[in-house]
Amino acid sequence: MKHQVTRELFSYWDGLRGGRTAPERSDIDPAEIHQILGDTFILEYDNETSLTFRLAGTRLCGSFCRELKGRNFFDLWSPEDLSSMKLLLTAVIEDEAAAVVGFKGKTERNQELDFESILLPLRHYGQPKSRLLGAASPADMPYWIGIWPVRELTISSMRLIWPDERPAFMRNQEHPPKLQHKFGLTPSTSILPPAVGHNHHITPERRIGHLTVIEGGRRD
Repeated sequence: MKHQVTRELFSYWDGLRGGRTAPERSDIDPAEIHQILGDTFILEYDNETSLTFRLAGTRLCGSFCRELKGRNFFDLWSPEDLSSMKLLLTAVIEDEAAAVVGFKGKTERNQELDFESILLPLRHYGQPKSRLLGAASPADMPYWIGIWPVRELTISSMRLIWPDERPAFMRNQEHPPKLQHKFGLTPSTSILPPAVGHNHHITPERRIGHLTVIEGGRRD
């Protein structure tokens, strides 16, 4: 996580959930994240083709020069990257993982800007697979942001994090379950050699399709 907004929202979400895999939507108190509220959003999962903005911060809407509330999150992404985004969101929605996404936004004048986004699972009245908490913030603030809308989004990096433990399909290596996802995607899996993380702990990686899954979280 490179951006302060991303780190702050993840820390807030991680503190709210306690021993749960995800906090409740009702646990979110906007006053506690007021400094990053303009960059945050909440999505509602409708079906495999619809993920609707329920709320969207003013700074985020300003980057697109339009109100995002009520719009489909999937409509923001280029056709080439849409299947990758759906695959990533499968892990967030189905397995309640956290996801960090680097992406590039481009205007109609071909002006480009790098963003970092985080997607975090929420429960709604105890039910999973219904809400997502997220944030997206630019790496820079060029003069044209808010004047020329960001339109075309392309993915530059993706990362999945399980804050506490390995998900079920990583714990049972001898008899891995067949992955069935609502998005209609069945990713292949393979183990990659361990990699050394920035905190010098050995971090096992796993390949899902073309994504690299990195086990992360606290090491209390």
